[in-house]
Amino acid sequence: MANVTSAEQMEFINNAEEYWQGSAKHGNAKERANKKIVAKWAESAMVADYLLPLLEHNSAKVRLAAAAHLLNYSEKEKAIEVLRDLVDHPSLIGSSADAVLRIHKISVTP
Repeated sequence: MANVTSAEQMEFINNAEEYWQGSAKHGNAKERANKKIVAKWAESAMVADYLLPLLEHNSAKVRLAAAAHLLNYSEKEKAIEVLRDLVDHPSLIGSSADAVLRIHKISVTP
């Protein structure tokens, strides 16, 4: 399993946190940066190795980003579980988790 504090994971974490700060343009740039990071991990078949530890991160923003990206790869069920837990988050995180599940046509409840 990859080191939780790898430079790329730290960049992913920072992008996930900063996504919520500033303008939509700023947020979209942070999301594009994370998509590039995940694509790089996918090229080496390491997506789950890098994202799974982030599903347990202290920040709901990071858990949301990691789970949303992981839905497109292996360990999808773990990502769904995290997103379902986040649906009740008392901020836009909850609404975003709900939207991610619905976009992927996944039930919000088990």
